[in-house]
Amino acid sequence: MDAVPMEKDAQGLWSLIRKNLEGRLSSGSFQEWVSPCIALRCEGNTLSIQVPNASTKLWIEQQLAEEFNDAMVQEDLAHLNLVFQISGSLQVQTTQPNTTPIIEENPQISFPSLFSRYTLDRFVVGPSSQLAFAAANSVVEHFGKSSSSFNMNPLFIYGSSGLGKTHLMVGVGQAIRDKNPSAKLHYLKVDGFFHEVTAAISKRNTEPLRKKYQGCDVLLLDDVQALGKMERTQEEIFYVLEYLLQHGKQIVITSDKPPQQLEGLHERLKTRFKWGLTADIQPPDFETRVAILKKKLEEPDFLEAPRIDDEVLGFIAHRGKSSVRDLEGLLNRVIFQAQFMGVSPSLEIAQSAFQGQNGDELLGAVPMERILRSVAESFHISYGDLKKKRGREASILVPRQVAMYLARELSVASYSDIAKEFDMHHSTVMNAIDSVKQRMKKDSDFHKLVHALLNTVY
Repeated sequence: MDAVPMEKDAQGLWSLIRKNLEGRLSSGSFQEWVSPCIALRCEGNTLSIQVPNASTKLWIEQQLAEEFNDAMVQEDLAHLNLVFQISGSLQVQTTQPNTTPIIEENPQISFPSLFSRYTLDRFVVGPSSQLAFAAANSVVEHFGKSSSSFNMNPLFIYGSSGLGKTHLMVGVGQAIRDKNPSAKLHYLKVDGFFHEVTAAISKRNTEPLRKKYQGCDVLLLDDVQALGKMERTQEEIFYVLEYLLQHGKQIVITSDKPPQQLEGLHERLKTRFKWGLTADIQPPDFETRVAILKKKLEEPDFLEAPRIDDEVLGFIAHRGKSSVRDLEGLLNRVIFQAQFMGVSPSLEIAQSAFQGQNGDELLGAVPMERILRSVAESFHISYGDLKKKRGREASILVPRQVAMYLARELSVASYSDIAKEFDMHHSTVMNAIDSVKQRMKKDSDFHKLVHALLNTVY
């Protein structure tokens, strides 16, 4: 990709991105995080943007990376490298350019600049992501080798939004790049490819587009669930995938559903998606969520953040159950709240940060009664039987243990609170919850049942 001419107006480029973001973000989010940003200059392929403070820089890079990337792709500016500079540090950065390696500086690589933090060593692995992570590492290990004991091409990773699919996929690309600097990599988001296809059709020539992607060694194809209604885009994607697979090039794909559940997709595409290995990522358990928070606090952007003790991290982890992205957002929220109040991040500060509009309900907390009634309904027993202290038959014992596990996962209840709810000893509750965890590891059907209940209740 040719460099942006020096005379290109930085304000004009930023205006395009800014206008696109305004249509993607809520009014409040746009006004708080994007409006204060100012375009400084455009040098080569680097567009420098001034942000008012470190908090804004952190939020954009960690919470709005995908929105920025999508906006740049749609405006045909994906080749740009955005650099966010904090107001007050500009003079130093003007005289001493940033020498940190940025992936866009390698002409062999086409990655969004905001994805540079997505590396495999930053991915926190838990029981819900072990297979996908192992497969990702295997792809890196076997890249460029003529044969492998197991076909992982394409590697198809699926799961709900915000669980780390894109992180894992881009991490594969980063690791391959590190081991094979000459490898040509392309990150391709489906909606961005749609706009490229539309432009090629308007010129009545799709051949250059096909050659562009057929020339890569690794294709990272993000969010293929969006292909459903894109007939011509599906056709072009198929030609690219067919060529790459025939020539032994590696493909990594992400989606919110497994191939067979993708609606509106041609069967031949589904077949190609299933040729290699399909691996899912589920929401992380409590222990993994705490580990994710601790890993996040080790990143450079958090080095100057105040220390957060395990009690507060556990409190945050109990509320960030739906996705890793939400979990990171909650952590940022607590830190910002503490900074705003000029105090250290305590449990009281965290509780204050999570107060709802009414001021009395914690975000993410599920009422105990709702959990119990959902479990009772699922196991076809009465709400009263579920809460009975006596009755150790399996028809009551197992549902009760599951209810305790979900109460610990989804509510604000402590072990003591749950023990009181079931009129049991604290240690009995702990043993019951541990029993559920152990059975989930050994019994895949039971694991699916509990996760289905968890998603239903939450």
